[in-house]
Amino acid sequence: MNLKTKLAVNSTLLFAFTVGLVLAGSFLLFKNHRQDLYYERLEDSALITAFFYFEKDEITKVDSSRYQRIEIQYKKITNQTIRIYNAKTKELYLKDDIDITLSDKELKAIYKNRILHFTKENRQFTGLFYKDNQGDFIIVVSGIDAVGNRQLDVLALMFVGFYLLGIPLNFLLGRFLARQTFRPFEDVIAKVNTITTENLHSRLDLSTASGKDEIKELITTFNYLFERLESGIEIQKNFLKNASHELKTPLTIIIGDIDVSLQQPRTNEQYEEVLKSLRKDTFHLKSILDGLLILSGLQLSEPEEMESVRIDEILWNVLEKKAIEYPESKVQVNLDAIADNEELLSVYGNKHMLFIALYNIIDNAIKFSFPDQVTILAFVNDGKLLLKIIDQGSGIAEKDKESIFDLFFRSDRTRHIKGQGLGLFITMQILKRHNISVTVDSELEKGTSFSLQFP
Repeated sequence: MNLKTKLAVNSTLLFAFTVGLVLAGSFLLFKNHRQDLYYERLEDSALITAFFYFEKDEITKVDSSRYQRIEIQYKKITNQTIRIYNAKTKELYLKDDIDITLSDKELKAIYKNRILHFTKENRQFTGLFYKDNQGDFIIVVSGIDAVGNRQLDVLALMFVGFYLLGIPLNFLLGRFLARQTFRPFEDVIAKVNTITTENLHSRLDLSTASGKDEIKELITTFNYLFERLESGIEIQKNFLKNASHELKTPLTIIIGDIDVSLQQPRTNEQYEEVLKSLRKDTFHLKSILDGLLILSGLQLSEPEEMESVRIDEILWNVLEKKAIEYPESKVQVNLDAIADNEELLSVYGNKHMLFIALYNIIDNAIKFSFPDQVTILAFVNDGKLLLKIIDQGSGIAEKDKESIFDLFFRSDRTRHIKGQGLGLFITMQILKRHNISVTVDSELEKGTSFSLQFP
């Protein structure tokens, strides 16, 4: 069952329940009201009977004969039966023509309550206690509300007819309205089905009508999704293109060295030189693969292990490894400016990722500044930790500043220094995940400064 049919069915069921409840309640209220009105008529008849039977002794004989004719006509008009009991002896003073006997309990209830309405064998009764100078009497008037019953039958027939007619009519109207409501969704689905990886640049048309509804929100969400998909696929394409190029270069060199060495016999010293070259190129290839693996791990959506870590401890670990790799390098660290705010060195993050980020920045600083000194300074800025890594290298050209964090970017000024163009890209991904802002200041032939503002 599709949504349009389901909406129409649910609407019809709701209509059937609500209208059925209203009609049934209206019918019962009208029925009770008709009964109350008829009881009032019976009560009026009982009072009239009392007047006719117990006050006529005060009427003249001429009027008495006239009264008898009126009484006969009254019974014909009202279609009601009248009986009168002696209140004390329960003896019938005046008997009607219906075969229904009232019990002593019912007569006592009338005597006690002075007036009583009740129903017996589909007839409505009104009992009235009447005190007269001739004695105490109980007047019982009964009848069947034929007109009211016919009205109830007609009303019930009308209600049932309207109810049975309203259910299919409501379903058809519900189907029509559901079709009209869901038509924009069908248009959106049809348009989405036409978008593939070949035309991800396409976007859904947004209605120019004012206001905001679910359709506009859905179209906006889809367009945002397509933007992210297009961006992600574009990144993947560039990544694969650049990765294949970067991997091809050292592999080509390795294969070339092997082919050259196999062309003719060589001395042990020559083979040793070839192996050293192969080892160098293999390490280059390994560093590229390591960077790609790290990059792949950064792109996973799984949350990393976050904890409270000390930036100074990570910094010393990085410098310890760099001292082994570059024993002649010079790095000066000065943390005096935060001596009174040592707690700022404790940050919440992933220790392994922060190590990689600082390692990449310091590694670049040492390579580009060698043999000159690299300086690492810590400051307090707006109550937060600010870490500066300053080298004395050749600097970064203005046109390259916007690109240094791009994947596989290598500046023409630094191509003579080994690297893969992965380090700063990976570093930026890590800094973004830790909400660490980075600012790069550089001047050609004077050096570059990386400023890391921790949250």
